[in-house]
Amino acid sequence: MSTLAEDILDLFQKAIDVASPNFMFRSFYKEHPEVVDSLQKGTKNLYVFALGKAAYCMGMSFSNHFPINRGFILTKYGHLPSKALISGEDSIWKYREASHPIPDQNSISHSEEVLRDLISLGENDCLVVLLSGGGSSLFEIPVDGISLDDLIRIQNDLLRSGKPIQEINKERKKYSQVKGGKLLQHLNPRLEVFTFVISDVLGDDPATIASGPTFPSQNYYILGNLTRSIQKIKQEAERLGYRTKLISDTWDKTSEETSLLIEKEFLSALESEQRQIILLGGEMVCPVLGNGVGGRNQETALRVAILLNQHQSDRQWCFLSGGTDGTDGPTDAAGGIVTHHSFRRMLAKGWDPKKELENSNSYPVLKSVDSLVMTGPTGTNVNDILILLVEGTKS
Repeated sequence: MSTLAEDILDLFQKAIDVASPNFMFRSFYKEHPEVVDSLQKGTKNLYVFALGKAAYCMGMSFSNHFPINRGFILTKYGHLPSKALISGEDSIWKYREASHPIPDQNSISHSEEVLRDLISLGENDCLVVLLSGGGSSLFEIPVDGISLDDLIRIQNDLLRSGKPIQEINKERKKYSQVKGGKLLQHLNPRLEVFTFVISDVLGDDPATIASGPTFPSQNYYILGNLTRSIQKIKQEAERLGYRTKLISDTWDKTSEETSLLIEKEFLSALESEQRQIILLGGEMVCPVLGNGVGGRNQETALRVAILLNQHQSDRQWCFLSGGTDGTDGPTDAAGGIVTHHSFRRMLAKGWDPKKELENSNSYPVLKSVDSLVMTGPTGTNVNDILILLVEGTKS
């Protein structure tokens, strides 16, 4: 029989798989054959601009179905295959990487480069924009009077505040020449534009996803979001014999509130003899304290380890909190996974977990006890998934 940790990691991976661009595009094509016909049978030249953490996978998936003439992929550092990164371009694509979640000089330089391409497109061309989360920092040309240093300072303050992404991206638009639909203002008004989006925003607000560079506009389609991934976990968990409880797939509370809810659900689960899964999806907010290293999912995992250790039980449990994009905060981890053993192991390594929380320093604590979830860039981005498994009583 598989362990709880094996089950939880397998469930998380299956959730990522059904959020892949290939999976989402196949579903979309079945539901919208008229869009497929328009793009496959049209006489215009196709230019594809893929932007965000899922840009490479979205671009490759799209190119499997449509005759692309030229394309530009702008994604986060570490999200391009080495061959594409080394070559920089091929007969169709330009491959570029920049900084996330804070913009850097490459963000601006590469944005100016792709904008020159886009401005050159005319009525005999068709622009296809492929958007995913992370695009807000990757694609940026500041308004006059705002320097890169200004942008970095402003966005650092916004991200450390713990505000929801809707408020952060609303503020970002004020300083940008390309966010909030402003990209369209640079383009030929007769240029036909299609936008396909993988949503990492609760409620799928198109004005918020990657700060909406082409919204509002016609031919704007959201391919998918977190819901399919959550349902896949629920289906697979039930097949494995877990009694499932889905709390929300639009969760937006703080890391601290979330961990307290997990504690409450854990105590409730102990009242039943059945093996159980408690499931949450969404995007937590997490104010940054001090100068530690971590992310909202890692912090939540650390908080849960602390809270659940307070309750004496012979029932095994395992908790995972992870970002479906494979990168939690400014780290190389997708999130954290903790069990009934984790807290004691942290103490044995010399950590004071509660003290480390005060410095937002969850990463090194979890790393020291092999409690980081390491997937690498996943090629998609549909928010966070939180899973608590509680073993049943032995018969």
